[in-house]
This record gives sequence, structure tokens and C-alpha cells, in this order.
Amino acid sequence: MSPPSARNIRFRLLGAADLQGPEGTDPRSVVARPKLLGLLSYLAAAAPRGFQRRDTLTGLFWGELSPERARGALRQSLYYLRQFLGEGVVVTRGDEEVGLDGDLFWCDVAAFEGALSRQAREEALELYSGELLRGFYIPAVPEFERWLDGRRDELRERARVAAWELAQGAEREGNPADAARWARQALKLAPLDEEMVRQVIELLANAGDRSGAVREYDAFARRMAEELELEPAPETRALIEGVRSRVDLLGGDAAIAPPRPPSESSASLESTPAPSAVRAVEPLARLVATRPFRLGLIAGVATVVGLAIVWAFGSKSESPRLDPTRVVVAAFENRSGDPELDPLGRMAADWVTEGLGRIPVVTVVPSTAGLAARPDLAGAANSGPADIQALAAATNAGTVVAGAYYRSGANIEFQAQLVDARNGELLSAVAPVGGPIDSPGAVVDSLSRRVAGTVARVFDARLADPSAGREPPSLEAYREYLEGRDAFYSEPMQTRQALTFFQHSVALDSTFLEPRFFVVLSHINLGQYPAADSNAQLLIPHRPRMTEEHSHLLDYLLATVRGDRRAALEATRALGGLDAGVEALRSNRPREAVGVLASVKITDFYYKWLTLVDAYHAAGDYLPELREVERGRSVYPDRLRVLEAELRALAALGRVDEVMQRLDESVLLPPEEGRVPGHVMKSAAAELRAHGQREASFAAVDRALEWLQSRPEEEASSGFHRFEVAEALYMRERWDDARVLFERLAEGPPHINVQGFLGVLAARRGDRGTALAISDRLTGMAAPGDFGRDVYWQACIASLLGERERAMTLLSEAYARGRLFSVRLHRDMDLEPLHDYQPFQDFLRGDR
Repeated sequence: MSPPSARNIRFRLLGAADLQGPEGTDPRSVVARPKLLGLLSYLAAAAPRGFQRRDTLTGLFWGELSPERARGALRQSLYYLRQFLGEGVVVTRGDEEVGLDGDLFWCDVAAFEGALSRQAREEALELYSGELLRGFYIPAVPEFERWLDGRRDELRERARVAAWELAQGAEREGNPADAARWARQALKLAPLDEEMVRQVIELLANAGDRSGAVREYDAFARRMAEELELEPAPETRALIEGVRSRVDLLGGDAAIAPPRPPSESSASLESTPAPSAVRAVEPLARLVATRPFRLGLIAGVATVVGLAIVWAFGSKSESPRLDPTRVVVAAFENRSGDPELDPLGRMAADWVTEGLGRIPVVTVVPSTAGLAARPDLAGAANSGPADIQALAAATNAGTVVAGAYYRSGANIEFQAQLVDARNGELLSAVAPVGGPIDSPGAVVDSLSRRVAGTVARVFDARLADPSAGREPPSLEAYREYLEGRDAFYSEPMQTRQALTFFQHSVALDSTFLEPRFFVVLSHINLGQYPAADSNAQLLIPHRPRMTEEHSHLLDYLLATVRGDRRAALEATRALGGLDAGVEALRSNRPREAVGVLASVKITDFYYKWLTLVDAYHAAGDYLPELREVERGRSVYPDRLRVLEAELRALAALGRVDEVMQRLDESVLLPPEEGRVPGHVMKSAAAELRAHGQREASFAAVDRALEWLQSRPEEEASSGFHRFEVAEALYMRERWDDARVLFERLAEGPPHINVQGFLGVLAARRGDRGTALAISDRLTGMAAPGDFGRDVYWQACIASLLGERERAMTLLSEAYARGRLFSVRLHRDMDLEPLHDYQPFQDFLRGDR
């Protein structure tokens, strides 16, 4: 239900967070900051509702800080909320309590609990669209996480109880359909609650939906096996055996209800072509005319049913009204000769529809929608070719899943096809599925999985290759692959989680190539180059059955793991797309990178957009860079890397005052992939120094040191933090202080960057012997994936020792070994002695 229009703010927390503020405001200024969103969520959803004490809020969100700093952080956060929400929404009571004005602020959690208090259960369940703040997480804030977990459980349980009470009420009123609907919703909210499962089974069985009860049990048993590696309790198994003994499928149980269909999904994958662009099977009429068929049990059904479908569509002219990515499943035709098996046709269609609802490459017409469009097609006896064509037209579905089933002794067998409803051509035939007739649920489940895998192959252009002749992946492997791809392309990227999904996909279906490519990419992103290399080598034997695109991708991966930038660039050029721009910058071709990346709406691709900004900077185009960053800030207002890019451009343009004024903004933004405010301050300092602003650079480094030294003891004691402090001291030219810290770090495990800094420090103090000894020690220290980092440090040492020719030779070697060109090269303070050296200027220029 919608909130009252008089209220200015709408905040939905049940499911994914959705904040709609006053007109003209951008909610990303709140939702992109985890602590700010968490604070607003707590104020809106905490129980009891009303005012919350400030010390409670500081303990929840800033427990690691001193009381003074925690209250300061709370004041700053409340200030930002007031800026976004407007006057009067955030209210106080005295000096110690904070709340939200319920007349100006609507939240679905409060509305949900209000509806329950009025016994308006259906209204409450309409509001409950998912668990509280689904998927939301604030790193290193354990007290808030504990509160959120408990509140989630509380609200979910209240929704479950409401649904079960509605089910019981509908059962008492003699309304079995509503009773089943609410019972299933209650079970969905407690899928592993075995007592709940038994209650649902009994309710469905008592309502006459005994087959529905069996399906709920089978689904629960699968969940128990997959998630807990357990089987249902003896009393649950005994209950379902009693129900099974009363199910007479062959007699056509009059009360059989189809499973609740999934909600219609509009999700689609990028660049999904119409089916005609990815067909892997010839039109069946042509296939029948040119190839012999054995008219046996399986081949006979495929031929007769398939021919009937093609002939029924008649003309090959396409109908522009039909959406080729919209799929409808027709009731399967009963060709067994046994009318008592008619219910299986609808059951099969429902289960196939449910399976397709998990595939995001198509929009699936729910079973209820199909029946509402053509109620005369409810029975399997009425699913002939003409009726199938009418069903496609009535639902605007350009693709139809249709088929038949037949009986052979004690077995039942299904055969299905995907047909292009626009012209009657066969898109793909599904291999027949069969099994014992007394276990139809298992047979239909196998059919659903096989159809889903085939649809995934036909409609996902990245999986489909008409010439490859590959079998569709299993549904389980495809599902793991999609989960991995979602994690891989998420922001921030969840590479480790993605890798696990891809590895599971490969384990489930070793012939499925796509997850194998992503395994290599994930290892590269994690810096695990030996693993990336070994997995890339495993792809080489599969090259003969790869698409041209996959072959180019394999070339790119092989070049990347060996640090061959030229070959990697050529491979991405052949592939086309934005990756060619990324690789161009890495190969010191910034203008080529700009040409590729500026040709699309690049802000839709965050990491590629960052590369475009870097390319402008590497090319020395600072004004276009600043304009691009300002455009990006409207899309990504709370990203540290965006602020870093803006400060870098301002520094390069000499706008020092603006840089110094903006530095402290970094402490208000959440960390981003290892970047923290100290990084941003040091980056600005390096850029200021590179453009002749030495004193301003020192001031920025001092800010970084101040921030680093204010960190909690647990964080400050880490080796990573101590390295960051040592590097800041080096940038501040506090050489002796920096050397003390680097020498302490050198007492630990060997680290190439620690040795590199000790080498350049020796060169700066004129200790040539020590500097050269460390330079020799660096040889061979680079690990796989470091790509010439040891040689780069040697070039820095040579630069500071005044050996400019040798420094250039070493720099050239480092980049020949695969070191990536980046904006850091021109501002490396250890290469300053080369700035007026023509070979260095030529090397730095690239394609500018």
C-alpha cells in the first residue's frame, strides 16, 4: 500500500532499502553511506518507536571511538540527515534524545506494525515485501548487526504468524484456495521450520489439495538435504506417507491445485538478442524433410508433435506484437491414450513455468496469467497447435514451450520444444525425460530443469553459439554461474564470493565453459596469478569448440597472466567494447583509451568510467578530466575514488585552495575497496608536488598523518597501517623517521615495497653502497603478478643516484615485463631527477 501523500519522506526497509526524500533531493547522499543509512534505519524501525538516546546510538555505530569523538560523529551524521530530510523531520527531546517526526516521515516498518495492531493482516502482509534491510551490512559495526539480526527475526516471525492466522481463518470459512495461499506464504517465511511444514501439509491435505501437500513436503526435503544435509523427522515422513496413500493421481484428484506461480520477472541480461539471432536448431519442417526419423516411442512423439506445431502457425510472416524474450508454457498434450493422466499436462506446465522464473534472461508468463488470458486452455486435452498459437497471441509471448507426454508400461515420458511463435520455427528441442509413473513429481522436476537449461542456452547470447554444438548446461550449474556473475559485477565487486560460485558451477558441469573464464578473471582480480595461469591453461584444449569471441577472450587472459600488454591490447581490440579502452590506458595509450571510453554513457559502468577519468589525466587533459569528474559526482556522490579523482584534477590545474578545502570531505565518506581517507590525502599531496606546489603538498601530507595517527589502537598496530604511516613520513621528507619505521617493517616477512623504500632512502642520504646492495637484493623479489615491480624500484634507486640512462633502461624493462601504466608514473617523487630528461619525457608521453 502507498503511504499518505501528506508525508514528505517515504522510507521502505522491508526488502531492499528505498528512500524517497523531498522533491529535488538525491537519496544517494544517504543510501550510499552505510552508517548514515543505518542510523536513519534505526531511528525509523527501532522498537519501541519514538525517541532514542544519544548514548545508545553512539554505542551502536561508533563504539570503537572515545565518547567525545563518538558524539561528534553522531552530531555530524544528524546534520547530514537534516540537510537531506528537511526542516523538522529529525527532532530532539532535551539534549539526550533523538527521533523522527511521524507526521512528516513514513516508514513501512511502522505501517506494518500499525496494521498488525489493527488486526489488518492482509494489509500488513502487503507491506512485508522482504526481510528488514535485505543484504545490508555495515563493516565492523557489530552492535548494529546484532540489533538488525534480532529485529529482522522479530518482524519475519510477526509476518509468519499473520499469514498462518489468515490461512486458518480461510480454512474455517471453507475457502481452501485462500487457505492454501496463505499457508504457503507462512511457510515461505519459515522454510526450515519443520513444525510449520507439518501444519501446512495437514492444512493442504484437509483442504483436498493432497498433491500440493506432497509438493510442499518434497520441496522441504530438498531444502533440508541441500542446506542442512539432514532429512525430515520421522513424524514428518509418517505424515506425508499418510497423505500419499490418499493421492490418486491417475483418478484425477479433483482438488489438485497447481503450485503458486512465481511473480513475473522483467530482468534481462545485457544485449540479449531475439531468438532468431541465436538459433541452434533448423526449422523442424526442413529437418523432417531432409533427415530420416525413427518413428519409435521418443522420436515418434518428437516428430508428430513438432510437425503439428510448425504447420499450425502457417505463414512465416512475423508478428511485431510478440515479444521474443517473453515465454509462455502451454499445458503439455496428453498423448498416452489414457485420459486419467490429463492432470499431468497442467502440472508439468506449472513446474516448467516455476523453473523458468529462476532464469533472468527471459520474462516468463505466470501460470495464472496464461490461464486468465485463455481459460479455455486449462486442460491438457485442449492444448493442440491452434490453441498454442492462440495462447501466444493472448499473452504477447514470442516464444512458446510446448510438448507432450506418453505412457510406456510403468513409465511416463515427456518431450518438449521451444518454438518461435512469430514464425513457427523450432528454436530448440529438449531431450526427452522419463521415469516411473508412480513418481511423477520427480519426472516433472527433471523436465523443468532441462527446459530451463535449454532456455538459458538459447536466450543468453554469451552462452549460445550455433556452431559449437554444445549441450545446455545443467540448471544447477547455470544458477551458480549467474550467482557468480552477479557478485562479480556488483559494486563493490565481491570477487571471492563470485569465485566460489564459478568453481561450484564448473564442478557441477565440466563442459560449461563460461564459468571457467570467470574463474580465471576472478583469480586475476584477487592477484592470484599462478592459479589464474593454471586455469587459463585448462581452457586451451577447448579452443576448437569456442566462439570467436571466446577465443579472443582466452588470448586476452593468457596475455594478462604472463604480463604481455601488447598481446592483451590486441586481444581486447579484437573483442571490442570498453575493455579495449581499459587495456589501452594500461599500455600507455591514453588518447586511444579516451576515444573508446568516451563513446558511450560511461557513468553507467563505474570502473570503466574511472579509467576514462584516469585516461584524461594521463593525457594531460585536466579540464576535460575535471568536467567528467563533476558529471560523475552527480551519479556517485559518496565514492572516495571519485573525490580522489576530483582533488587530483584540481591539483593539476593549480587550484590549491579548493584542494585544501575539500580534503576533510574524505573522512565523511565510507571506505572503498581498501581506500581510506589517508589514501585520498596522500594522493592529493603527490599531485600537488608533481605540479610544483611543494608546501601545499606537505600540508596535505600533514593532514594524512594526523588522520592516520588518530586511528584506534587495534588498527594502528597492523603492518598495513604502519606502512601507510611510513610512506606518509617519506612523502613529508622526514627521511630519518621514515627509515626507522621501514627498518622495523623489514624485520618481518620479506616485502618488495619495504626493501624498495629502504633503497631509495639510502640513495637520498648518499649511501651509494647500501643503495646498490639493496638494488641487487631486489632482483627476483617480484612475485607472480608483480610484473616488473622489482625492476621499477631499481629504476627509482638509479634515478636518485643520478644514473639517468640506467634508470631509463630499467624503466623500459619494468614495463616490458608487464607493469601497468597509470597516473602515478608522472608524480613519483623518486623519478623527479628524470623530469627534464628527454628520453623520460618521450617515455611518459605515450600516444599523447
